[in-house]
Order: sequence, then C-alpha cells, then structure tokens
Amino acid sequence: MNILFNKVETREIFSSFWNKNPALFLGLFLLLGAAIAFRPHPILLLPLIGLCASSPSKRTLLAGLLCFALSLAMTTYRHPKIVLPQEKIEGVGIFHIEHVKNYSSPFNRSILYQGTLKHFTSKEGTVFNQLPCSIYLPLYGKKFPANTDYEICGTLCQKGDFAFVLKPGKQTPWTPIRSVFNFSQWRYDTKQAILAYFKTHISDPNARNFLHALTTGEIDERILKMEFGKVGLQHILAISGFHFAFAALFLHFLLRALFPRKIGFVLLILSLSFYYLFLGNTPSIQRGYLAIVLIAASHLFSLRISGLNALGVGLIFELLCNPLNVLHLGFQLTFLCTAAILLFYPIFKRLTTLLLPKRNLEDVKAMPLLDRHGYLLTSLLRNTLALNLAVHLISIPVILHLFHKFPLLSFAYNLFFPVCTCVVMILLFTALLLSPLMPFLSHAIHGWNNDLVCCILNLTTNPPASLDFVIRSKEISFSFVICFVALCFFAGIFFHKSSDNKTPV
Repeated sequence: MNILFNKVETREIFSSFWNKNPALFLGLFLLLGAAIAFRPHPILLLPLIGLCASSPSKRTLLAGLLCFALSLAMTTYRHPKIVLPQEKIEGVGIFHIEHVKNYSSPFNRSILYQGTLKHFTSKEGTVFNQLPCSIYLPLYGKKFPANTDYEICGTLCQKGDFAFVLKPGKQTPWTPIRSVFNFSQWRYDTKQAILAYFKTHISDPNARNFLHALTTGEIDERILKMEFGKVGLQHILAISGFHFAFAALFLHFLLRALFPRKIGFVLLILSLSFYYLFLGNTPSIQRGYLAIVLIAASHLFSLRISGLNALGVGLIFELLCNPLNVLHLGFQLTFLCTAAILLFYPIFKRLTTLLLPKRNLEDVKAMPLLDRHGYLLTSLLRNTLALNLAVHLISIPVILHLFHKFPLLSFAYNLFFPVCTCVVMILLFTALLLSPLMPFLSHAIHGWNNDLVCCILNLTTNPPASLDFVIRSKEISFSFVICFVALCFFAGIFFHKSSDNKTPV
C-alpha cells in the first residue's frame, strides 16, 4: 500500500510540475528530436522515456511526441550530414554573413566572418546548400562590408561534421548581392568604437579588454581567456543570463526612478532589445534576452511566468530558429547550468542554512552594527555557495567529458568573482551614463574602475600555486553524461516540487 501511495504521489509531483511548466516539457521533446537527428545514440532514448512516463496527460504526451517528430524531421531535412568528397573543393558560392569579429590564433590575428554558405557549386557541378561556414582574412588587409551577401570564388574545406571554411581566391573579387536586415557591420563597427572609447579612458590593456568583454561579449586576447579558464571563470567573459539580468536590474532601477511603472517596463524591453541587436544572436545571448524580456513582459501585463517555463520558451525559440544550436557549446552549457540553478538552488540553499543559519528580522535588528554587517556577508556567502553547488553538481561531469579537466579553484573563485564583476559593471554603467553630462566625473569613475579591475585580474593571473589542483579524466563517456544529467534532472524536479509545501527556511 505504501509503494502504491508513493507511486501515486510521485506521479502527482511530476504532473504538477509539467502542468506549471508546459513550455519546458515541449522544449525538451524538441531538444531530444534535434539531438537524435544529429547523433542517433540509443542512450538519448533514456530521457525521452522519462519524459513520456512523467507526462501529466495523454494530450500533453501527444503534443510532446508531435514536437519530437517535428524536430527530428525538420533537423534532418534542414541540416543533413554533408561530407565533402575531397579535402579541398574549388567553386563559387553565395555567402551570408551573420557575425564578424577580430580573431587571434597562436600564429596571427585575423578578421573572422561567420555565416552560412547558402549555395556552393563546385567546378564539377556538385551543389551544396546551407553550409555553416567561416572565412578568415588578414586583420590589416582588405575588409569587406558585412551588411550584404556576397558571391565568392574560392576553396571550400571541411573542419567538422557541420563546420566549413571557405578560402577566397587571392585576386577574386567579392560580388555583393542585395540582402536586408543585416546588422553585422553595424555591430562590428559599434564594438570597435566602444573599444576605442575604452582606450582613451582605461589605461591598463588587460582591464580594457576585460571591460570590453563585459560590454560586448567579445575578446580576442588569448592570454586573458587562458587565465580565466585556468580558474574556471570563462563564463564571466561571455555575455549570458548573468550579464543580461544585471543590465536589466540596473536599467529597471534607473527607469523606475524616472518614469511610471508601465512606461518603465516598455522602455526596459526596448532597451534590452536594442542591446540584443547590438550583441548578436549567439545561443547564450538569445536565452538571456528571452528570459529577461518574458519576465519584464509578465510584470507589464500582470502575468505569472516561472523561470523554468521561460527557459522552455527560450529552448523552443532557439531550436525552431536554428537546430544547429544543439551542437553549440554555449547552448549546451547555458541551458544546462540555468536549469541546474532553477531546480537545485532552492534545495542547496536549504542545506547551506544548516551551516550558516538564517535569522529573522527582529534578531538582526538587535545585533550590534558590526555583527549586522557580518551577518549580511554570511547571507551573501550562503546564497553564492548554494548557487555554486547547484551549477557544479551538473556541470562537472559535462566539463570533464568535453575538456577532460576541471580546475578545483573554480569553486573558490566563483564564490567572490561574480560579486566583484557586479561592482565593476555598476561603475562601468554609471560612468557611461555620466559621460555626456559630467565627463570629468565619468573619467574619474573610469579611473577607479581601472584600478579595481587590475586588482581582481591580478587574482586570476596569480592563483595560489598550492591550491592549483585540476581534476583530469578521459574516461567520462557520452552515455554516462546523458544518464547522469537525466537522473539529476528528474531528481531535481522531484525534490524541487516535493518541498514546495514546506516552509522555506
């Protein structure tokens, strides 16, 4: 009888969860359909079976299976696996530019055009369609405006299953082809203008590159990226939900002080949309933008939306727009870590309260002033510790599978570095806002920020050698990672929902 009761209770927990987060339910079916299309591994049936078994109703299950079939068919049709018959193929193609940036390799610096080779016809007459493609040109050589499509003669090489490089002929012109709504060149020029602005206000080169990365999400300094990777802070240099959430919070407080509530939210959505167009449509940026805009819109129209359902909407949108996002490392890590935070953060926060107990407001007011500040610091430590545990629980096996190593210093650095980054961003945004009105004060704030950034960058440049331990592994298989993530995900749903009726600590 107990077993039957537990089965019924468990089913009710999952049914309640999916009824409150239907977008996430359907988004996961789309995700599995695209994943199986690109990599038909039998282990991917495990999370699919788990989703089917936990479905709240037959109608919902049917909708999920239809999403799975649609994603599988759409991905197979739009992105069939293409293998070039030769290592290099000469021909002519139509190249659509989606992103342009400066790129540094171990040997030289270049300008990188990323986009889609809409059509490529070889000299033998073979036609290839919709190839994800990159073109590298010398940084100080001739540049081509990235606001149009081009017909280009050159040599096509394959670097991966869905990665191609086109090397244009040396004396071959790029023939422009009219296209619409391409912001790539404007985006590149604006980011270069911001870098030039930082060069006049931020004296230290490393601090300048760090602030440019926080603002634009791009950095081509290999040493700085290597130093951040050594202590597990690569995510700080890439624009993600963390950056979008902080920018939205800063703008929200500013707009709320200047405009009525509804007008403030409208202006916030418009500002974030402009910022999204400026940054570009990488998977982590898309996810962060959609989540924040959905939350802002829910406040504007007095609607309720959960973070998990917003995550599902982002998942659906990105997969329908471009199924190739499934293969993007940024897509995999941003959705995985966000899901881990939303599911496991409340659980770990409850556990960390055992180590750092929470006080009620009356007790805090009765404390001496110094003790109050100490309590605020321990509260911040409790929250950041819970956040770190939630993210690392899921991400460590995945990182070991992808990179075969994980720095243990990541635990310590992620406790304080995001907080330092928030302070840096507050100073940066404040200085940028004051720049046209009070240039002298803006310049002074930039100077203070320069010194602060130099201090925190010094911590990443010189980590404690006695604590610089790295977990290394070459044995973490794809099957183990999928099993681990699936089991953690369903366990997270169970404990997340089963604790809803308990009083939060």
